[in-house]
Amino acid sequence: MIGFAPHTRRLLSAAVIRRLPSVAVILLLSLAAAHPASAQERPRVTPEEYGRFESLLQPSIAPDGGWLAYRVRRVDETEELRIRPLAGDTLLVVPWGGAAEFSADSRWAAWSIGMSEDERERLREEEKPIHNRAGLRDLQSGVEREFASVRALSFDPSGRFLALHGYSPEDAQGRGADLRIVDLRSGTEMSFGNVSEVAWSDRGGLLALVIATGNEDGNAVHLYRANEGVLRVLDHSTSSYRRLAWRDDAADLAVLRSAGAMGADSTGHSVLAWRDLEQGPGARLELAPTPSDVPDTLQIVGHAGPRWTEDGRRIAVGLRPIPPGAAESDSAESSEAPELPGMQLWHTRDVRLIPQQKNLLAAQARRTLLAVWEPESGRVVQVASDLEATAGLTWDGQFGVERISAAYDWGTMFGRPYHDVWVTSTETGERTRAAERVRYSWESPDGRYLLTFDGTDYHAVELATGRGANLTEGLAGSFANQEYDTPTDLLPPHGTGGWMAGDASVLLYDRYDVWAVSPDGSGGRRLTNGADDSLIHRVIRLDPAARAFDPDASIYLSLRGEWTENRGYARLSEGRVERLVLRDRMVAGLLKADSAEVFLYREEGRDLSPNLLAGGPDLHDARQVTATNPFLADFAWTRAELLDFESEAGERLQGVLLYPVNHDPSRTYPMIVYTYEMLSPQMHSFQVPSERSYYNFSVWTQEEYFVLLPDIRYRARDPGVSAIEALRPAIGGVVERGLVDRESVGLIGHSWGGYQAAYLPTRTDLFAASVAGAPLTDFVSFMGQIHWGPGAPEVDHWETGQGRMEVPFWEDPEAHYRNSPLHAVHEMETPLLMAFGDDDGVVEWWQGTVFYNFARRAEKQMVLLVYEGEGHGFQREPNQVDYHRRILEWFGHYLKGDPAPAWITDGIPFAEFEAEAKRVAEGG
Repeated sequence: MIGFAPHTRRLLSAAVIRRLPSVAVILLLSLAAAHPASAQERPRVTPEEYGRFESLLQPSIAPDGGWLAYRVRRVDETEELRIRPLAGDTLLVVPWGGAAEFSADSRWAAWSIGMSEDERERLREEEKPIHNRAGLRDLQSGVEREFASVRALSFDPSGRFLALHGYSPEDAQGRGADLRIVDLRSGTEMSFGNVSEVAWSDRGGLLALVIATGNEDGNAVHLYRANEGVLRVLDHSTSSYRRLAWRDDAADLAVLRSAGAMGADSTGHSVLAWRDLEQGPGARLELAPTPSDVPDTLQIVGHAGPRWTEDGRRIAVGLRPIPPGAAESDSAESSEAPELPGMQLWHTRDVRLIPQQKNLLAAQARRTLLAVWEPESGRVVQVASDLEATAGLTWDGQFGVERISAAYDWGTMFGRPYHDVWVTSTETGERTRAAERVRYSWESPDGRYLLTFDGTDYHAVELATGRGANLTEGLAGSFANQEYDTPTDLLPPHGTGGWMAGDASVLLYDRYDVWAVSPDGSGGRRLTNGADDSLIHRVIRLDPAARAFDPDASIYLSLRGEWTENRGYARLSEGRVERLVLRDRMVAGLLKADSAEVFLYREEGRDLSPNLLAGGPDLHDARQVTATNPFLADFAWTRAELLDFESEAGERLQGVLLYPVNHDPSRTYPMIVYTYEMLSPQMHSFQVPSERSYYNFSVWTQEEYFVLLPDIRYRARDPGVSAIEALRPAIGGVVERGLVDRESVGLIGHSWGGYQAAYLPTRTDLFAASVAGAPLTDFVSFMGQIHWGPGAPEVDHWETGQGRMEVPFWEDPEAHYRNSPLHAVHEMETPLLMAFGDDDGVVEWWQGTVFYNFARRAEKQMVLLVYEGEGHGFQREPNQVDYHRRILEWFGHYLKGDPAPAWITDGIPFAEFEAEAKRVAEGG
């Protein structure tokens, strides 16, 4: 191992879219940006301007490709929905509009309408319900309607009807809500009361609805034929109904019905099913709560809804043990129950810690054992055997697949998980173990194969025969991720891109390329040629509902230059890869209209506000169709540069250098270095300025800092040393270019980055100041810490996760000391600002207080900010803004020489905290 002296030398070497008070149609602003004036002539963005900056969210396209919808959220927390025709020049703006949904015929758009937080607070104070509304627009005529009190909305698959589901009365337990069905052709409405659940069939106009009255009277499952306006009762009882499930591409329906009356303690459920409801009433099929084909200790429960297999022969259900009855009390011993101790019993053989078990109680109570029911034969086949395991069915329903890890408890406890894969034939009930001690496993979409990865090669097992094959042994590609820098006993794969139809081949990734590999072991071929110029190719699923790729259709691929950060898309067609778009920008989010060759993607950069481009299948003709932050050209803004450097360990690395606004090449600047892990992929990420985002690079560049985001590749047992080996040359390269004052470099990070911001000041005097948010500080104790959110131990995260220490403390204590900030706090010469929330469930905040007490005793310059009631990330706006402004004051003093406020130089007495907080809140 390489050691370092406690100290090292410093480096030698257009107009804004106005927020409208109501829905309006306005002229679409020009999308062509005006040619900006020179950077030196433009003003910086002040905090007063931050509120107007916009983020683009949830884009969608109408099925025919004619309309676009997207949401905009501003830093001042106002929001709006924008809808526009792709071939037109108008823009519909809906203040507080939610994501839009288009009808299948593309004629209609519907959306929810929320309200401001101020309005919500007013309603809370007046003890009035907080209900969203809904909007509807005829995209042909422009006619709009608005509906009050709508919790959820959905078009039917034909696009003729819109369901609007309201809110249940707050004082009526178990009661449903009003449901309105709008006939979009006539504009008429049909209303139903006490509806708790609705589901449209794929066959247009068929709606299943559950009636829940809140008592034993009137509960039912209804079928509404919207085309005919006919309502029919499928089943009614004193029971409750739940989990409506239509079969895909069919008019077959299933639902669960409680065994007891509504509100009773009974947990058992029967399954009801009807076939071909499009043609007529059909016979009702029923499975009792305790099927005869499974142990009488099990029953069907409501935690898992029924699911049809693709062919409709089977329905999947969930089983759980029947709860024991209430124990009978012995009247002879009747007395008050003893007061029980408030106690927990922790055992070292617990696979899950007691806090983790407590956190999982509710989820565990809802876990089920998978079984399948054949309605025609009445057979039930139990697939799953272990409530702790995961289980599923193949698409064709022929096999149930269960993954059980019980034999590998040690690995589960300490970050080396494995499982066995058991396969059950739903035809015969025969159960076999298809794979043993594997970490990565997948079923093929048509259910013919089980795919596994052993750290080097992929293997496949044919489920029907049990025949196995090594798929990649003879191929030239390397499918294990050799760049994975976290300690592991089994390298992960680069991943899979899906399957070709009929399970004919599986798409596998190596470092750069996509391979088509036969699952029978007969070979494979490389489909792309990204390795030639280090261009990473990955498959895009444009149709999430399609389980496999059509061999006669084109496959779209994302592109990323590993060393250029260029992004784009390519198309694989007839064995040839055609590059469609490749730009020095972030290009992401490719979407396709359902029934038209219209494509949409997002483009952004550090100096380019995110916008959407629409075009045809070649993408060459794509044009910008949104205009977020059109005022950006009015302000000075940063630019990004991709840096190449080599770490002191000989690793090729990169970093992103963000320039201060109005950069003057004749002078040097201070620089803030932000650390985490691999940050170069953020090269083209646009960031809106905000004081609630306390680590905001755009704000820092507006404050005339360079910002460096260096990559760090970590070495096992030396995460801190690895950071030093990366940062020294990265910073040195910037300083040697004359861009940065070597005496004015600051360091900052949060959580794992906060660890580095606490560690480096104890091992180097490279930095003039540092800011560490929620850092790990004590490497000896942290291995034994609990991640209190899930209640999980940190041991696996410590050895084989982000901590990267590989072994427990006692196997290599020197490595733990060498990489621990706390163990060299007495050597720290860098002023350190540390921030914690006192309710941090990720990094226990005593990691901060221990370091603080050590630094205090060692008489080092350190300030600890403790935000009350905050967790690992600060959520309350006053706390976010306070921390943001104190970071600027800290770096302003130590990197720029600004006068230091008293909290930096002397601290603030508790009695004066309120005045100090007010000073910062008022910007003083």
